[in-house]
Amino acid sequence: MIAGLRGTVRRVQPMGLTVAVGPVDVDVLVPAPIAMALAPGKDVDLRTRLYVRDDQISLFGFSSDDELGMFNLLLSVSGVGPRAAMGVLSALDAAEIRQAIAADDTRALARAPGIGQRAAARIVAELKGKIGALTPADRDQRPDVRSAALEALLNMGYAAAEAKRALESAAADGSVEDAVRGALGDLADR
Repeated sequence: MIAGLRGTVRRVQPMGLTVAVGPVDVDVLVPAPIAMALAPGKDVDLRTRLYVRDDQISLFGFSSDDELGMFNLLLSVSGVGPRAAMGVLSALDAAEIRQAIAADDTRALARAPGIGQRAAARIVAELKGKIGALTPADRDQRPDVRSAALEALLNMGYAAAEAKRALESAAADGSVEDAVRGALGDLADR
């Protein structure tokens, strides 16, 4: 089992990376926001899931244990394979997926590539009891506030993954301005 991967990015593709780990180059499939945030020459530290089938072996990489856990949960849904699960994680982060499931928001899930209305309804039905209570950060920020703040940070030139991490660690009292202000403070401290 390969639980993690640490190395230098050699090549970036829309949903994948080639990472140099010592003398070996490893291809890793990652959610699109991770791929967009990285460039060749950057160091990367990923949590991974090795997926083995009769006809293929694939390594999937994630920036956090939370993303990896959500990927594994999505795989537990009947009819959702690794490509569809990666599509969901490329369209929504783990917190947004939990919010969509808690709110029975199948439209948000159906926007992901490879996920139709039926698959989205199945995800909500099968994972509603498994996701547990929302974390305090998930309850505090409404999805529209979070997405508006993320869009503002992206318009300022920050990478998607960097902006999402800053928003997660920023304490905001509910307004877009406060979320952006807190995220900018976090980004300035890095």
